[in-house]
Amino acid sequence: MTQLLSIVAAVLYGVADFSGGMAAKTHSAWRVTAWSQLIGVPLLLVAIGVLGATEVTGRDMALGAVAGIFGLAGLVLMYSALATGTMSVIAPIIGALGAAIAVAWDVATGGTITTFQWAGIAISVVAVVLLASQGSGARVDKWPIIKAVGSAAAFAAFFIAMSYTGEDSALWPLAAARIITIPVAFLIAGALHSASLPDRPVLPLVAFTGLADMGASLAIVLALQRGSLGLSTMLASLYPAFTVVAAMLILKERPNQSQRVGIALAFLGALILAS
Repeated sequence: MTQLLSIVAAVLYGVADFSGGMAAKTHSAWRVTAWSQLIGVPLLLVAIGVLGATEVTGRDMALGAVAGIFGLAGLVLMYSALATGTMSVIAPIIGALGAAIAVAWDVATGGTITTFQWAGIAISVVAVVLLASQGSGARVDKWPIIKAVGSAAAFAAFFIAMSYTGEDSALWPLAAARIITIPVAFLIAGALHSASLPDRPVLPLVAFTGLADMGASLAIVLALQRGSLGLSTMLASLYPAFTVVAAMLILKERPNQSQRVGIALAFLGALILAS
Protein backbone atom coordinates (compact mmCIF):
# COMPACT_ATOMS: atom_id res chain seq x y z
CA MET A 1 0.00 0.00 0.00
CA THR A 2 2.87 2.37 0.84
CA GLN A 3 4.48 1.80 -2.54
CA LEU A 4 1.19 2.34 -4.36
CA LEU A 5 0.58 5.63 -2.54
CA SER A 6 4.09 6.79 -3.44
CA ILE A 7 3.58 5.95 -7.12
CA VAL A 8 0.27 7.82 -7.12
CA ALA A 9 2.14 10.79 -5.63
CA ALA A 10 4.75 10.55 -8.40
CA VAL A 11 2.10 10.64 -11.14
CA LEU A 12 0.26 13.58 -9.61
CA TYR A 13 3.43 15.53 -8.76
CA GLY A 14 4.59 15.01 -12.34
CA VAL A 15 1.50 16.48 -13.97
CA ALA A 16 1.17 19.20 -11.31
CA ASP A 17 4.74 20.33 -11.92
CA PHE A 18 4.07 20.46 -15.65
CA SER A 19 0.92 22.57 -15.31
CA GLY A 20 2.41 24.75 -12.57
CA GLY A 21 5.51 25.40 -14.64
CA MET A 22 3.35 26.32 -17.63
CA ALA A 23 1.29 28.74 -15.52
CA ALA A 24 4.45 30.34 -14.11
CA LYS A 25 5.59 31.28 -17.62
CA THR A 26 3.02 34.11 -17.64
CA HIS A 27 2.34 34.60 -13.91
CA SER A 28 4.74 35.00 -10.99
CA ALA A 29 5.70 31.85 -9.11
CA TRP A 30 4.21 33.29 -5.90
CA ARG A 31 0.89 34.00 -7.60
CA VAL A 32 0.69 30.46 -8.98
CA THR A 33 1.73 28.93 -5.64
CA ALA A 34 -0.66 30.97 -3.50
CA TRP A 35 -3.74 30.29 -5.58
CA SER A 36 -2.94 26.65 -6.30
CA GLN A 37 -2.44 26.01 -2.58
CA LEU A 38 -5.79 27.64 -1.79
CA ILE A 39 -7.65 25.76 -4.53
CA GLY A 40 -6.42 22.44 -3.15
CA VAL A 41 -7.94 23.02 0.31
CA PRO A 42 -11.44 21.59 -0.42
CA LEU A 43 -9.85 18.29 -1.47
CA LEU A 44 -7.88 18.23 1.79
CA LEU A 45 -11.03 18.88 3.84
CA VAL A 46 -12.88 16.05 2.10
CA ALA A 47 -9.97 13.67 2.69
CA ILE A 48 -9.77 14.61 6.37
CA GLY A 49 -13.50 14.03 6.71
CA VAL A 50 -13.24 10.60 5.11
CA LEU A 51 -10.12 9.36 6.90
CA GLY A 52 -10.53 11.11 10.23
CA ALA A 53 -7.81 10.73 12.90
CA THR A 54 -7.56 8.78 16.14
CA GLU A 55 -4.95 10.98 17.83
CA VAL A 56 -3.48 14.33 16.80
CA THR A 57 -0.70 15.72 18.99
CA GLY A 58 0.86 19.15 19.15
CA ARG A 59 4.09 17.57 17.90
CA ASP A 60 2.32 16.29 14.79
CA MET A 61 0.90 19.72 14.03
CA ALA A 62 4.23 21.46 14.67
CA LEU A 63 6.03 19.04 12.35
CA GLY A 64 3.35 19.65 9.74
CA ALA A 65 3.81 23.42 10.02
CA VAL A 66 7.59 23.12 9.67
CA ALA A 67 7.15 20.79 6.70
CA GLY A 68 4.76 23.29 5.16
CA ILE A 69 7.32 26.11 5.24
CA PHE A 70 9.89 23.93 3.51
CA GLY A 71 7.29 22.71 1.01
CA LEU A 72 6.27 26.28 0.18
CA ALA A 73 9.88 27.29 -0.45
CA GLY A 74 10.36 24.21 -2.61
CA LEU A 75 7.27 24.95 -4.70
CA VAL A 76 8.16 28.59 -5.40
CA LEU A 77 11.74 27.74 -6.33
CA MET A 78 10.55 24.87 -8.51
CA TYR A 79 7.91 26.83 -10.41
CA SER A 80 10.39 29.64 -11.00
CA ALA A 81 13.03 27.18 -12.24
CA LEU A 82 10.55 25.34 -14.46
CA ALA A 83 9.32 28.60 -15.96
CA THR A 84 12.81 29.89 -16.84
CA GLY A 85 14.71 26.68 -17.47
CA THR A 86 14.25 23.53 -19.53
CA MET A 87 11.43 21.55 -17.94
CA SER A 88 12.84 18.13 -18.82
CA VAL A 89 16.13 19.05 -17.14
CA ILE A 90 14.93 20.92 -14.06
CA ALA A 91 12.36 18.34 -12.91
CA PRO A 92 14.80 15.38 -12.82
CA ILE A 93 17.40 17.40 -10.92
CA ILE A 94 14.87 18.25 -8.21
CA GLY A 95 13.61 14.67 -8.07
CA ALA A 96 17.02 13.01 -7.94
CA LEU A 97 18.67 15.34 -5.44
CA GLY A 98 15.62 15.52 -3.16
CA ALA A 99 15.37 11.74 -3.08
CA ALA A 100 19.11 11.35 -2.45
CA ILE A 101 18.96 13.64 0.57
CA ALA A 102 15.93 11.82 2.00
CA VAL A 103 17.45 8.35 1.40
CA ALA A 104 20.72 9.46 3.02
CA TRP A 105 18.81 10.73 6.07
CA ASP A 106 16.82 7.50 6.27
CA VAL A 107 19.93 5.31 6.20
CA ALA A 108 21.83 7.58 8.63
CA THR A 109 18.99 7.38 11.15
CA GLY A 110 18.72 3.59 11.08
CA GLY A 111 16.47 2.87 8.14
CA THR A 112 16.92 -0.48 6.40
CA ILE A 113 16.88 -1.03 2.63
CA THR A 114 17.29 -4.47 1.04
CA THR A 115 19.76 -5.28 -1.73
CA PHE A 116 16.88 -5.68 -4.20
CA GLN A 117 15.52 -2.27 -3.21
CA TRP A 118 18.99 -0.72 -3.58
CA ALA A 119 19.00 -2.07 -7.13
CA GLY A 120 15.68 -0.33 -7.77
CA ILE A 121 17.05 2.90 -6.30
CA ALA A 122 20.16 2.67 -8.51
CA ILE A 123 18.02 2.17 -11.62
CA SER A 124 15.84 5.12 -10.61
CA VAL A 125 18.87 7.38 -10.12
CA VAL A 126 20.16 6.45 -13.58
CA ALA A 127 16.68 7.17 -14.93
CA VAL A 128 16.53 10.72 -13.60
CA VAL A 129 20.07 11.44 -14.82
CA LEU A 130 19.09 10.32 -18.32
CA LEU A 131 15.88 12.33 -18.15
CA ALA A 132 17.99 15.42 -17.47
CA SER A 133 20.01 14.92 -20.65
CA GLN A 134 19.72 17.77 -23.16
CA GLY A 135 22.05 16.42 -25.77
CA SER A 136 25.37 17.80 -26.91
CA GLY A 137 25.82 21.51 -27.41
CA ALA A 138 22.81 22.52 -25.33
CA ARG A 139 23.23 25.71 -23.30
CA VAL A 140 22.38 25.47 -19.61
CA ASP A 141 21.45 28.59 -17.61
CA LYS A 142 22.92 28.36 -14.09
CA TRP A 143 20.13 30.19 -12.23
CA PRO A 144 17.35 27.67 -12.90
CA ILE A 145 19.81 24.94 -11.84
CA ILE A 146 20.60 26.79 -8.60
CA LYS A 147 16.88 27.19 -7.92
CA ALA A 148 16.37 23.49 -8.65
CA VAL A 149 19.02 22.52 -6.09
CA GLY A 150 17.39 24.75 -3.48
CA SER A 151 13.98 23.30 -4.31
CA ALA A 152 15.29 19.75 -3.94
CA ALA A 153 16.72 20.48 -0.49
CA ALA A 154 13.45 22.09 0.62
CA PHE A 155 11.33 19.18 -0.63
CA ALA A 156 13.64 16.70 1.11
CA ALA A 157 13.10 18.60 4.36
CA PHE A 158 9.33 18.46 3.76
CA PHE A 159 9.44 14.68 3.31
CA ILE A 160 11.67 14.18 6.35
CA ALA A 161 9.50 16.30 8.65
CA MET A 162 6.27 14.62 7.50
CA SER A 163 7.79 11.16 8.01
CA TYR A 164 8.03 11.88 11.74
CA THR A 165 4.31 12.60 12.11
CA GLY A 166 2.24 9.83 13.66
CA GLU A 167 0.06 7.56 11.55
CA ASP A 168 -2.82 8.20 13.97
CA SER A 169 -2.77 11.90 13.06
CA ALA A 170 -3.58 11.03 9.42
CA LEU A 171 -3.81 14.21 7.32
CA TRP A 172 -3.99 16.80 10.07
CA PRO A 173 -0.25 17.64 9.78
CA LEU A 174 -0.89 18.53 6.15
CA ALA A 175 -3.72 20.80 7.30
CA ALA A 176 -1.26 22.50 9.68
CA ALA A 177 1.09 22.97 6.75
CA ARG A 178 -1.55 24.72 4.66
CA ILE A 179 -2.69 26.90 7.58
CA ILE A 180 0.82 28.33 7.59
CA THR A 181 1.69 28.36 3.91
CA ILE A 182 -1.42 29.87 2.34
CA PRO A 183 -1.34 33.17 4.31
CA VAL A 184 2.44 33.42 3.85
CA ALA A 185 2.16 32.81 0.10
CA PHE A 186 -0.56 35.46 -0.31
CA LEU A 187 1.31 37.98 1.85
CA ILE A 188 4.44 37.63 -0.25
CA ALA A 189 2.46 37.60 -3.49
CA GLY A 190 0.67 40.75 -2.32
CA ALA A 191 3.95 42.46 -1.49
CA LEU A 192 5.05 41.67 -5.04
CA HIS A 193 1.73 43.00 -6.43
CA SER A 194 0.86 39.58 -7.84
CA ALA A 195 -1.84 38.25 -5.50
CA SER A 196 -4.82 38.83 -7.81
CA LEU A 197 -6.83 35.94 -9.23
CA PRO A 198 -4.97 34.39 -12.18
CA ASP A 199 -6.10 35.49 -15.62
CA ARG A 200 -8.97 33.49 -17.11
CA PRO A 201 -6.83 31.62 -19.70
CA VAL A 202 -4.37 30.54 -16.97
CA LEU A 203 -6.86 29.86 -14.16
CA PRO A 204 -7.64 26.28 -15.29
CA LEU A 205 -3.92 25.47 -15.24
CA VAL A 206 -3.57 26.88 -11.73
CA ALA A 207 -6.68 25.03 -10.55
CA PHE A 208 -5.46 21.74 -11.99
CA THR A 209 -2.06 22.34 -10.40
CA GLY A 210 -3.64 22.90 -7.00
CA LEU A 211 -5.81 19.79 -7.11
CA ALA A 212 -3.06 17.53 -8.48
CA ASP A 213 -0.49 18.86 -6.01
CA MET A 214 -2.90 18.34 -3.12
CA GLY A 215 -3.70 14.81 -4.29
CA ALA A 216 0.02 14.05 -4.45
CA SER A 217 0.57 15.56 -1.00
CA LEU A 218 -2.25 13.47 0.48
CA ALA A 219 -0.73 10.31 -0.98
CA ILE A 220 2.86 10.97 0.04
CA VAL A 221 2.00 12.01 3.61
CA LEU A 222 0.04 8.79 4.14
CA ALA A 223 2.91 6.81 2.58
CA LEU A 224 5.54 8.49 4.77
CA GLN A 225 3.52 7.81 7.91
CA ARG A 226 3.21 4.11 7.09
CA GLY A 227 6.45 3.13 5.38
CA SER A 228 10.11 3.83 4.77
CA LEU A 229 11.16 7.44 4.23
CA GLY A 230 13.82 6.40 1.71
CA LEU A 231 11.63 4.11 -0.40
CA SER A 232 8.58 6.37 -0.34
CA THR A 233 10.62 9.40 -1.38
CA MET A 234 12.52 7.48 -4.05
CA LEU A 235 9.29 6.28 -5.65
CA ALA A 236 7.72 9.74 -5.47
CA SER A 237 10.88 11.21 -7.06
CA LEU A 238 10.09 9.36 -10.28
CA TYR A 239 7.64 12.14 -11.12
CA PRO A 240 9.96 13.67 -13.77
CA ALA A 241 9.05 10.77 -16.06
CA PHE A 242 5.43 11.90 -15.94
CA THR A 243 6.41 15.56 -16.42
CA VAL A 244 8.34 14.60 -19.56
CA VAL A 245 5.45 12.43 -20.79
CA ALA A 246 3.04 15.34 -20.26
CA ALA A 247 5.35 17.60 -22.27
CA MET A 248 5.43 14.98 -25.03
CA LEU A 249 1.66 14.60 -25.18
CA ILE A 250 0.61 18.23 -24.72
CA LEU A 251 3.51 20.33 -26.01
CA LYS A 252 4.51 17.72 -28.60
CA GLU A 253 8.08 17.81 -27.28
CA ARG A 254 10.27 15.06 -28.68
CA PRO A 255 12.59 13.57 -26.04
CA ASN A 256 16.08 12.57 -27.11
CA GLN A 257 17.27 8.96 -27.02
CA SER A 258 18.67 9.28 -23.49
CA GLN A 259 15.37 10.65 -22.19
CA ARG A 260 13.42 7.81 -23.80
CA VAL A 261 15.68 5.29 -22.06
CA GLY A 262 15.28 7.28 -18.84
CA ILE A 263 11.49 7.05 -19.00
CA ALA A 264 11.68 3.28 -19.49
CA LEU A 265 14.13 2.89 -16.59
CA ALA A 266 11.95 5.08 -14.36
CA PHE A 267 9.04 2.73 -14.80
CA LEU A 268 11.33 -0.29 -14.29
CA GLY A 269 12.68 1.20 -11.08
CA ALA A 270 9.15 1.89 -9.87
CA LEU A 271 8.15 -1.72 -10.53
CA ILE A 272 11.15 -3.01 -8.54
CA LEU A 273 10.60 -0.66 -5.61
CA ALA A 274 6.86 -1.40 -5.59
CA SER A 275 7.38 -5.17 -5.39
